[in-house]
Amino acid sequence: MVCTVFKIFALAALTASCIVAIPVDKDMVVVTDVPNVTFPTKEGNTNQRPQISEMNIKTNVTNRFAQTTVTSKVKNHATKSQEAVFFVVLPDQAFISAFIMEIDGKNYTAYVQEKEKAKKTYEDAVSSGIGAAHVAVSARDSNKFTVNVNIEPESKAVFYLTYEELLERKKGFYELVINIHPGQLVKDLNVEVDIDESRALSFVKAPQIRSGNEILKENDELDPRAQIDTPKPEQAVIKFKPDYEKQKRIAHGLGTKEDEGLSGQFIVQYDVERDQEGGEILVKDGYFVHFFAPPNLKPLVKHVVFVLDTSGSMYGRRIEQLKEAMKNILGDLNPEDYFNLVEFNSNVKVWNLDAPEESTTFPNDDNLWGHPEKVHEIKDVSFPPAYPVKNTTINKANKAVMEMHATGGTNIYEAIRVGIHLIKLRQKRVGNNNIQPLIIFLTDGEATVGKVSENEIIAGVSDENSIKIPIVSLSFGDSADRKMLKKLSQKNFGFERTIYEDSDSDLQLQNFYKEISSPLLNNIKFTYTPDTVSLTRTDFPILYQGGELVVSGRIPENVNVDKPIVSCFGILGPVLYRPKVKKSVGQLERLWAYMTVKKLLGEKETSTNATEIEKKALDLALKYSFVTPVTSMVVVKPNSTKSVDTEEASSSPDYAPGAPLNVGFGGHRNPVRLSTKSGSFKKNIGYRKFNTRTRPGIALSRPFLSAPAPQYPLLTSTLAQQYPLATVLPGSTYQPSYDRVATGFAMVPNHVFELDSDEGVINHTEAFSTTTMKPFVVPAEIKTKLPWMETKFNVDGTLTFFKGHYTLGLNETSPAGLDCTDPQSEEGFCMLVKDCEILLPKLIDEQSFKDYFCSIENKFAGVCCPKKK
Repeated sequence: MVCTVFKIFALAALTASCIVAIPVDKDMVVVTDVPNVTFPTKEGNTNQRPQISEMNIKTNVTNRFAQTTVTSKVKNHATKSQEAVFFVVLPDQAFISAFIMEIDGKNYTAYVQEKEKAKKTYEDAVSSGIGAAHVAVSARDSNKFTVNVNIEPESKAVFYLTYEELLERKKGFYELVINIHPGQLVKDLNVEVDIDESRALSFVKAPQIRSGNEILKENDELDPRAQIDTPKPEQAVIKFKPDYEKQKRIAHGLGTKEDEGLSGQFIVQYDVERDQEGGEILVKDGYFVHFFAPPNLKPLVKHVVFVLDTSGSMYGRRIEQLKEAMKNILGDLNPEDYFNLVEFNSNVKVWNLDAPEESTTFPNDDNLWGHPEKVHEIKDVSFPPAYPVKNTTINKANKAVMEMHATGGTNIYEAIRVGIHLIKLRQKRVGNNNIQPLIIFLTDGEATVGKVSENEIIAGVSDENSIKIPIVSLSFGDSADRKMLKKLSQKNFGFERTIYEDSDSDLQLQNFYKEISSPLLNNIKFTYTPDTVSLTRTDFPILYQGGELVVSGRIPENVNVDKPIVSCFGILGPVLYRPKVKKSVGQLERLWAYMTVKKLLGEKETSTNATEIEKKALDLALKYSFVTPVTSMVVVKPNSTKSVDTEEASSSPDYAPGAPLNVGFGGHRNPVRLSTKSGSFKKNIGYRKFNTRTRPGIALSRPFLSAPAPQYPLLTSTLAQQYPLATVLPGSTYQPSYDRVATGFAMVPNHVFELDSDEGVINHTEAFSTTTMKPFVVPAEIKTKLPWMETKFNVDGTLTFFKGHYTLGLNETSPAGLDCTDPQSEEGFCMLVKDCEILLPKLIDEQSFKDYFCSIENKFAGVCCPKKK
């Protein structure tokens, strides 16, 4: 019997058939972390885990469109069945298009189905009693595909996965990222990348291996020393075949365990020679693609408004990293540019660099909480001007940044509204003068002050933005509302980018700014003859230096793409480009389909006609077998049919002991181990229940508050509900591994099973110890003085109305001299609630508590207590 692992919408129970894990769709990720359970034969005598005999990764790149196939061969040498996990971490923009499993010489080919139908297929399987499992890996800007199979003794399995993506040009080159993480040393590990372009390659290189997370310093141990051949000017073949010693060397350089093999990202970077006119149009079999990146252009003068979140949640490392990044970003402004510096929390502050004490605060209203309907008049407010880039103004701006401190709520709407107003003011005073406006908006949380509704914020900002200012949103950390920011930027001619909260966050910010620091052209429009149909996007607000614009469409065969024109504005005014047309070296149909589905999915997020657009995206995705947010992959096997999606791979991995063999490739570091006091048990299965407020893709664990894990007594009622066939051993304890987003409970049941091979039934030969976390008991003093708070606690004592894990610190001592600013802009000291009796009468509900909230050590919810006068 063979079982497969696929999709988790909720926790499921173990049964006699198999263990199943399913990656979740990108919009809602609720993940359980479950190590494998071995099903021993009656005479089982070995725990030798399955071995990967060969792993091949082959990528073909034609016209910037990359198709990657991962092949992993594994054999179970043991005398008992064992589970193997095939997982692939693939780039965020990639679509899976094919998956085949070969088990004992038989092929099982997956197919793509509409998501709801695939979900129904899965739920029907779950209702029959199939359980859930999961293995987590880590890589930024990535998604994850996972499948588990149970391999019979002395049997083999081969996995084949294909995914496709259009390589995006940034900073002057294309970059192909291949994640590799087999979880062990592999005797035959091969990576090959074949590039075949229509124009000559200007360079090709394979830089050092990356971790997939932090930006690493140059390290000779991480040099892949890949073989690069260029048989023709337009072609390149890159081969990477690390032996055992090279795999160990790279693992050492990445700081991972050498016996777990290579765990990182293999990178290929290249670019092509540029046409001096309007780029090139490639045509073949009724499809065309237009690549546009004219060389040797001078950048536009820009007016950039930095709108920076300094709310209370930015306290600590976040704001320090922001300050460090801004010091470098301000230094990278072009000499001809203009800029404004804006910070926001409950109110918005526009810095007057010449007289900081005269900086403008807007709306300067102490009664913003809970009044989203209030719209403050802005036209008569006096704001500082845009500052030219000079040594003096940059020095003053750096000084202002260093004086920023984290406090208050998050007033997103008014912050962006002020940014738009500052650009309008300058244009009103001095005219447009072909100066490119740009708002760079950074936040680490959701809106808590003023307008808090996603729809109201997006609609309000879009109405204000009548002059079409690109708004680039930076989501800093896990708590930022990425979904809302993505919609807001798409609606306002920009895009959203995630800044992962880590030791290199400042470097991420600096690298991002370099991508957009030099706009070359704006208001770019592509015009083709009426014969061209089914066009992807044809108008773009900006072309940045080092970037590229791409348009694709269909045209009747034997009809030429006649007299195409690209119109735009450069530093000297209006420009017209007339691109050349030539025959493509490779097929273009799938590239067009990929771009069209991406376009439709983007339009769906901001359109009022989302249902019709989604239907078009679904039809096209099904036709070309793309796994997308509206489709899922279905695998049919003996006794098992499941649906599979991709799942976002976070930057904080979790990997439990005893987990099954990994036979795919991904990224993984810093394992967090589940633990148990019951040493007699053979296997652990850990899973978490997640609060419904968890962010998409953030379902991986790390130690909670760095505190020692307490022990809790066994609660037999929960166990009996989950596993009615089990016998419970009373009195057992365990040490839970806390999850940074879980606010429910953590469980580590221990199972020993005996498989009756004749009947296909698993018998529980020993009991398994399971426990829920002992619920937090609300102290009587809280019930009396803050009665509204009684229902606002999670079972672990954290407060439900914060994204982070904040407790009241009832047994802690308030810090001395931790300054803060209250909602009335009065100075105070940040203290624990129990130490600020004078403020209790004002803390009448959840919102008023948030008004006075201040963070203590990033783990205790303090309040801004008035200073004694």
